[in-house]
Amino acid sequence: MPESALTIWADGPSSSPYEPDKALIRAWGYWVETTITSLSSGSTISFLSLAALNADLNHPAFTLAWVNGDPVAENNGIYRKIGASGTGSWVRFADLPYSFIAATATAEGEPNAIEAVSGIPVSTSAMIVLDILEANDASPVTVSFNGGDPLTIKSNTGNDIATGGLLAGMRVLGTIIGATFRLITDQVDTAIVAEAEAAMTAAIGARNGAKEWANNDFGVPVSIPAGGDGSTTYSAKHWAEVALEGGTILRGYLYGGEISNNVTDVVNDLDIAAGVAASDDTTPVLMVWTSVTRQLDVAYGTGSGGRFDSAIADGTWHIFACSNGSNAIIGFSQSLNPTAAPNYPAGYTKYRRIGSRVRMAGALRRVIQRGDKHILYDPVVQNSGSAIAVTTSGALFTLSGVPTGIEVDVRLEASFTSATLTSGALVTSPLMNDPTPGASQPGGINVGHIQVASGFAAGELNKRTNTSGQVRHRAGSSGSLYLTLHEWTDDRGAAIFKVASSASSGRGIGSAVLSADYPTLQDAITAASGRRLIVEAGSYVVTSSLTGVDNVEIESNGPVTISTTADIAILDMTGKSNWMLRGMFRFVGDATPYTGYPGSLADTGQKGIKLSGCDRYTIDGAIEFENINGSGLYAELSAGSWQHKGLIRGIRAKSCYHGIRYTNVAEYDHVTDFSIDNCAFAVRVESGNIMFANGKMNFNSVCVSLAAGSNQAHGEFNNCQMNHSNYALSASDITLGEVFNGCIALGNQAGAGHGAIQIINSVGIQWNGGQIGGDITLDATSKMALMNAYIRTDLTAAPAVTSGGVFTAKNNIASSGGLWAYNN
Repeated sequence: MPESALTIWADGPSSSPYEPDKALIRAWGYWVETTITSLSSGSTISFLSLAALNADLNHPAFTLAWVNGDPVAENNGIYRKIGASGTGSWVRFADLPYSFIAATATAEGEPNAIEAVSGIPVSTSAMIVLDILEANDASPVTVSFNGGDPLTIKSNTGNDIATGGLLAGMRVLGTIIGATFRLITDQVDTAIVAEAEAAMTAAIGARNGAKEWANNDFGVPVSIPAGGDGSTTYSAKHWAEVALEGGTILRGYLYGGEISNNVTDVVNDLDIAAGVAASDDTTPVLMVWTSVTRQLDVAYGTGSGGRFDSAIADGTWHIFACSNGSNAIIGFSQSLNPTAAPNYPAGYTKYRRIGSRVRMAGALRRVIQRGDKHILYDPVVQNSGSAIAVTTSGALFTLSGVPTGIEVDVRLEASFTSATLTSGALVTSPLMNDPTPGASQPGGINVGHIQVASGFAAGELNKRTNTSGQVRHRAGSSGSLYLTLHEWTDDRGAAIFKVASSASSGRGIGSAVLSADYPTLQDAITAASGRRLIVEAGSYVVTSSLTGVDNVEIESNGPVTISTTADIAILDMTGKSNWMLRGMFRFVGDATPYTGYPGSLADTGQKGIKLSGCDRYTIDGAIEFENINGSGLYAELSAGSWQHKGLIRGIRAKSCYHGIRYTNVAEYDHVTDFSIDNCAFAVRVESGNIMFANGKMNFNSVCVSLAAGSNQAHGEFNNCQMNHSNYALSASDITLGEVFNGCIALGNQAGAGHGAIQIINSVGIQWNGGQIGGDITLDATSKMALMNAYIRTDLTAAPAVTSGGVFTAKNNIASSGGLWAYNN
């Protein structure tokens, strides 16, 4: 084809217009005349495929031919003959002169990346009608015609297509402009209309749903379209009737009803707190009762008698709330179905177990109940204190002191010994398979590894019993297992409605107090006496002590930090009993961070938590103390016969003068799972009968400091780590001894002399098992026994015993091989 007319007759600058080239004009004119002649004479021919055209060369030069039926779109077009008739070839030189080209989206594409095909090639000179296969769900949208490059679809106004702007079944019209497919029929309006229609539909649905949530009649569930589940979700009208009439409620509901031993007759009588519960059946009713005392040794129906059964006996007694539809009563039975018992009242067809207690040796075991947790006043030593023979085969062991007939989660303290070095024991639930014990075996080991043959390993266990009150034991090698039961957890069928943290999204659960509802944290604590306090996550600053209350359960619904710069006890629980602190609490003072022995920390009287004259309490969770100019946890003055009766788990301390301090007759607490580092004294003990277990004390000046005090020491440390500190143990003026079982003391934080064990004017210090890697010194008035330990001879020099001191060493193994040279 010659130059176009636009090129030949183009306008130049006004000062120098083009003079058209006559040769170009003649060529252009000849081409126009030839084309007109060919068309007017009917010499243009048509073929259905390019293959058919190429097979027919019997046409003179410049003959025009159309291909308009080839399945390959690019092959369709106008061709011109090159060469004489019978020779040459056909050359495509123009698109077919169609104003519209039909294209259809294919399944190979995506809603937002359309693949389309057309019968003839698309071009910028033709309008394209595109059939849409799927609605777009994102923006922008592209289209590719016949496998070509993707073109971005633009609206009539040049914008990207809105989400939902192209709908399935739509037919749109557009043209190709550069790298875009510009619509002539604009679909943005359609998307806006669709969105408006959807919003209207949603609004109507919300209106109808709100009506259901507010007005559905009693017993008519809220439908799924309205946001309910169609079966167990009910309207406000329904729950209002429940509250007013004591009607049906979800099965499993239980609030209150905690059980305690009566102080007048702890052997036979139980106090049951006021409570509300749903009966345990498929059509539950709500049972409400006030606080009451019931006597196990008196038949129900006589005075305060509570025994449904004919006779009193040792074993498990289940406590029931029972209803005749209008009244609720409390009673005891050894059967999980009390209705057949001889003293069970007629007409009380609805009942629910709200707890269980164990009678042993003619007396009900004394239990502290906190919700589902049941803590024994006096732990129960299993097998009468005798060894439980353990072999490499699994065997069931029936625990003493736990309820039977139901499954419970028990917490056990365990010790294991074996003549085989590195052997360990595995205690599991009978509900699971019996796995093989061992460090590399499926079961693992949960009662330590014996570091020295015939030494001891210890551990704390939480396991689920079967309904016979049994657990399973097994070991890598035969040995002896010792177990003590400390507590059990019984959900009492009320696992629902027990998620405390959800209280933060409403106005509490039951009678819970929310700290956010009060001006100060102290106001919230005061209001929570006899109830549960949920402390909202966040940071609090105090200038005076937070004073605790009796009979309270304090928990966090997230990380809580309470800080002060005053020399106070941040939380002062002096004289308080029957309380619990659990969750994530961090107590922060204003001490200078510890920088290594001896450090600059001092005791100015600042305390994280102060326990003084307390009784029956639990601290459990991630309880942290940091930068305290004094003691993180400070305990003194046990209440009642020297017994604090406290269970403390999860203490973390850093940069405190004392991480934990027990002094002035604070006794009989059990402290477990603690971790203390970078303190002057990790643990300071000036009182007796404290049990520490499963603790880590690293990078302190002194890990364990035993010092003189009223009735001092004679407690124990089990499974504790005392590493990389100046002194692992420093005992001074101890007259009643202290026991260390399975503990590790390693120095080498800063060279020789670290990790030392220093005994000054102290007797009865016993170290059994574990590992020692630090120097041992005794003065002339001290006595210490070291047995069954593994001695790191590269870190331990010969014991330095001043004349008159007594150092007994038996069965200790040297890391260099054989028995330790200083055994005697």
